[in-house]
Amino acid sequence: MKKIIYSLGVCLAATQLHAQVFNSTDFYVSEGAVVSFNTDVVNDGKLTNNGKIHFQKNFDNLNTVKSAGTVVFDGNAPQVLKSSKELSFGQLLLDNDLKLETALRIDESLSFRRGIIESSTQTPLVFSANSKYDGASDFSHVKGVVSKEGNDAFEFPLGDGTNFRSFQVARTDESQKLSAAYLFRSPLNVSDQVSEGVDAINQNEYWSLKSESLKGSAQVSVNNKSDLDGIAFLDKGTWSMTDDANLSAATNLKDGTLFTLAKSRNIQPGIGVYPNPTEGEFFLKLSGMNENEKIVVDITNQDGSRIMHKEGFVRDLRKAYLLPENLPATELTVRVIRDGSKKALYQKMILNK
Repeated sequence: MKKIIYSLGVCLAATQLHAQVFNSTDFYVSEGAVVSFNTDVVNDGKLTNNGKIHFQKNFDNLNTVKSAGTVVFDGNAPQVLKSSKELSFGQLLLDNDLKLETALRIDESLSFRRGIIESSTQTPLVFSANSKYDGASDFSHVKGVVSKEGNDAFEFPLGDGTNFRSFQVARTDESQKLSAAYLFRSPLNVSDQVSEGVDAINQNEYWSLKSESLKGSAQVSVNNKSDLDGIAFLDKGTWSMTDDANLSAATNLKDGTLFTLAKSRNIQPGIGVYPNPTEGEFFLKLSGMNENEKIVVDITNQDGSRIMHKEGFVRDLRKAYLLPENLPATELTVRVIRDGSKKALYQKMILNK
């Protein structure tokens, strides 16, 4: 049997004139309890929620809220969430449009069911480290600013209120706070300057991403069904390509980087070996790279042991090589790492004897 437990001295006042519930003291919802408010709620006391609270109208916090339980917004008209300071909810279930007039932190999970969360730079939706969400779609996502703390891989649940247009960031080595937004506008309205290496860019939309860390970085990817298979970022007023879709201090991530989908005019970097299979002698092919670019070449066998290691310029390492004579027939991996890039290029090579 579910129970609702209120602490002693609770004072709830509802006025017909303002159709409002006003709490001026302690209000406690125990684990397993369910409370539903179908009028505006103003909290000027201490609200503690370990169960489930349904808000069907607006909620205005003037004092303290501690919610390890579930908060549900499921009204029949757009709702507003206000607070004199940032709010934190353990779990949030969204079943209606909700406008944030305060920063809202999700400590555990957010379930998108129906409705749009409208946020801003001053009132973002913040996901704590290790928090998660589910159910984002065209019908339910965030229009505005989403922030994510920690270093886990994350997909920002962004859109324009009609279209869900998320993007992903890969896991990073260091913890940081990233803030992102989506804009359904042509990036050419920001700048119509495109670098020589860019063949085409998405002319309908772009995203922004900002890190609070001076050394912050983020490798981004966007769900894409077109032939725009790269990322162009705004660099000093010009849309330029990034080889590995990595945004960092080099792309001014600390102040905020604008990026969109793009297609490179340049030949994509690639490696190859021939003949393949080989009897021991092979030629290393390096394409789409500058002759004066520094690279590292490693050849490893199936257990990861290194057979060969070379460092130098592309112009010097694009040549014929001879594998050790005592090496038995096996499958080898050729790996090339470009200077300043975290993305390696790989090629399998078969040694026949």
